[in-house]
Amino acid sequence: MDSLNPGDTILLNDNPAEVIKTYSVGDLEYLRAYVEDVGVKTVCIDDVEIERKQDQLGALEPATATQLHPDHESVSAEWFDLRSQALQLQIAHEQGQLLSISNSLVRLEPYQLACVNWVMQKLRQRALIADDVGLGKTIEAGLILKELTARNRADRVLFVVPAHLQKKWIRDMDRFFDISLTPADRQWVEGERRRLGEEANIWDQDHQQLVTSMAFLRQEEFREELDDAFWDVVVVDEAHKAAKRGESPSKTSKMVERVADNSDSLLLLSATPHDGKGEAFRSLIEYIDPFLVAEDQDLSKEAVDRVMMRRGKQTIYDDDGERIFPNREVGTVPVEMTHEERQFYRAVTDYVKNVYNRSEQLNEPAVGFAMALMQKRLVSSIGAIKATLSRRLANLVDQQTTATSLSEEASAYLEGEDLDEQDQQKAEEELAGLTITESDAQLEEEIETLRDLVSLAEGIPVDSKAQKVRRYIQQLLEEQPNEKVLLFTEYRDTLDYILELVKDEPWADEILVIHGGVDKEDRARIEDEFNHGQSRLLFATDAASEGIDLQHSCHIMVNYELPWNPNRLEQRIGRLHRYGQEKEVKVWNFSFEDTRESEVFEMLQEKVENIRGQLGNTADVLGMLDDINVDSLIMESIRNDEPASATKEELEELINERQRTLAEWYERSLIDTSTFDEESRRKIQEVMDQSEDVYGSEADIRQFFELGISALGGNVEKAGNNLFRAELPDSLRRSRDGEPYGPFTFNREFAMDHDGIEYISPDADLVQELMQRVLDSDQGAVGLKLLPFVDEPGITYNYRVRFEDGTGEVIREEILPVFVDATHRDPQQRLGQRIIEGDTIKGSPDGDRVRTLLEHQREMRSSADRYVSQRVESRRDKLQQRRREETQQELDDLETYAEAERERIETFIADYERKAEAGSDMDIAIRRQRDRLSKLEERIEKRQNELQRKAQVISLAPDVENICLALPI
Repeated sequence: MDSLNPGDTILLNDNPAEVIKTYSVGDLEYLRAYVEDVGVKTVCIDDVEIERKQDQLGALEPATATQLHPDHESVSAEWFDLRSQALQLQIAHEQGQLLSISNSLVRLEPYQLACVNWVMQKLRQRALIADDVGLGKTIEAGLILKELTARNRADRVLFVVPAHLQKKWIRDMDRFFDISLTPADRQWVEGERRRLGEEANIWDQDHQQLVTSMAFLRQEEFREELDDAFWDVVVVDEAHKAAKRGESPSKTSKMVERVADNSDSLLLLSATPHDGKGEAFRSLIEYIDPFLVAEDQDLSKEAVDRVMMRRGKQTIYDDDGERIFPNREVGTVPVEMTHEERQFYRAVTDYVKNVYNRSEQLNEPAVGFAMALMQKRLVSSIGAIKATLSRRLANLVDQQTTATSLSEEASAYLEGEDLDEQDQQKAEEELAGLTITESDAQLEEEIETLRDLVSLAEGIPVDSKAQKVRRYIQQLLEEQPNEKVLLFTEYRDTLDYILELVKDEPWADEILVIHGGVDKEDRARIEDEFNHGQSRLLFATDAASEGIDLQHSCHIMVNYELPWNPNRLEQRIGRLHRYGQEKEVKVWNFSFEDTRESEVFEMLQEKVENIRGQLGNTADVLGMLDDINVDSLIMESIRNDEPASATKEELEELINERQRTLAEWYERSLIDTSTFDEESRRKIQEVMDQSEDVYGSEADIRQFFELGISALGGNVEKAGNNLFRAELPDSLRRSRDGEPYGPFTFNREFAMDHDGIEYISPDADLVQELMQRVLDSDQGAVGLKLLPFVDEPGITYNYRVRFEDGTGEVIREEILPVFVDATHRDPQQRLGQRIIEGDTIKGSPDGDRVRTLLEHQREMRSSADRYVSQRVESRRDKLQQRRREETQQELDDLETYAEAERERIETFIADYERKAEAGSDMDIAIRRQRDRLSKLEERIEKRQNELQRKAQVISLAPDVENICLALPI
């Protein structure tokens, strides 16, 4: 027992352990040690087997020196190289570079990587990403999640998104980043509660990556569980929908604030982060960092710049200084109604007005909502309104009911929740059948009115707009046969109507169709056919307005009708007006003339384009319109028989007011878009180059994979250009039937261009498993190389150097190779790196030289240790300086915030105390304010302690991972 000293490495019952101390209790001797993968244990020495763990060279005796050569099992150069490559892969995740460059199957743009790098360089990965529509916020979020996953900081992940975007997020994360998101819906909740029991907190589990809708998560039943759950990463898409507005925050904003507070990393995504007022934008900033600005202080540009990344399409330039996004032209194609169409339009509008007024009087908002839907479909197409009227008539005749109980989907839609297209269609059809009457006679009267309207609709077989759109497409294809056209409509009924109308046209067989009923595989096939095939026409509902990219094949869009939500229109245009588009985008909006809706929307679209031209950022304009209820304005004008000019005037006044606020924000530079120019490209290219140095090139990964599979008993064969198959060793077997693994590729571009090809990236599961098998092996701890550039025999020690902060988070890790020659004991890092990377010459070294290295290795190790300690100290000092600067800024912000909040609360207390002295009963008010002050101090102290721990830099003891004997030829 006396020979065991603290810090000694031993094998305790064959398990690696480190001695903490030894002591006696009476006649019994005890050992206290840290056992790997177990923890601290104290055992009686008589009851266990203890053997000293030899260092890497301990098993090599000087007497065996003449037997050693680079292919010898004890010092295999091949296994040494494999182990060294595996070590580099293992620690690469902590290097601070961008792993996601080589691990994601998506075409990455430099400005996207610049955003990711900005977020990853922050002390805390909490940011508002407010890039314009079409710049790839989804891609940036996926890249950041990959970076955090690589650093073991993304075990618990929660995506909170609008309901209709859940499938898109699941598809994109899987397709581009190999990240599997589980939809957290009612079925998942019930399944987890059955599995874990009713008392378990299903939201507070390890190893879960969830996506859920804002509407689902905001339910009261989850409130307490969310209070007690903690997330490594939370991503909130369309975050402006969760911003605080007005006196009473919405359920959605309360829920997002709750999960934001209970998360380490937080990404808020929104192209429209402000609405031209102020409080909504401020609340998003406070979700990111509640201590950034005190409640009674204005936001500053400096504060916003610390937490928000914002780029517009007009501020991104290529290497030649040219804007990478072309211009766009948006025009209206007026359509004159026939006499029959105008009569029909007026008759339906009168019907809508009467039922809408009745619903208002009887306080049945669902019926009023149904009338708004009907008015929208009226100006879409004769096909859409005829189908809607017919369904409503059938519903009232069949059911003879005025009941207004709603399904969960219809209720959510009524409350403004975004649904996917299929659920939205079901909800609209359900709402379309609702009515409210005060008598059976009134119901019969409505049924007769509907019969008359259906009859009028049947008298108009083809509407004028459909004819004009058909002629436009025909003329375009005749004059420009190589062009492609994307046509959007809001409703499936209208889409079916158009398809029926053009079925006999010579170009009908070239029409591709996307709607909510098209699954993701077919959608991807259709997208690929339109982009690369012969089909020149894509007709789609708004199911295609997000998630498909058509900028490389098309620049002409037809909007069959304008959606009443300007944001939806911008999403449509974003399919074409995005990075990679080389032509001016032309958008043609077809609209019936002399209707209330056309007047309002022409003005609205003109206003949007004018302001966009002034500001250079469409998203700014759309943000202003986000909470303006255009539907309500139009329906009120119908209800009150007001002319369209009155609605236009009211809407214009609202927009002008928001525009003034927006202009003031621009003057203060609060929402500036950052410019991405040649200098920005140069900087991010440096990071990209450094990242490849760390993680290895495609050739490096291929070499490691082929050598590793071969060393473990498998085989890799070429199966075509950039294609491979492999006979995997049993330990890495991927199938039980013995079939070869593949086809796979090491080329990222090739994998992106070909479906069904496995991509072998540095972070692929198979590469990581192979890495672990190599590191778990006993081989490769010692190598021997004969190298032409080595003048003196020596040993290279491969050190693992690691730094943590006071919270235990790894902030830097690297492999530091140090060569020490046998004669002068002179440590050299650069030569050590060359030896690690060098390929040995086959042959047998001079046995005496090998013996000398083995006999003097302890002195050489001491020299290497001294050298490494100096390097560790130097790196630690630099890291400490950087951490102090980063945390000091946050500490200063925190103190400014605390002083302002203390002063504000103490002012309230002083005011209440004066009133109390004057005789008022202010005890409760004073007590509340004192409680607020106490809680403020607790929050400030907690954050200060966290920042102080973040400021610490702790160097962990350098470990020698493997050793290479290096000899001259």
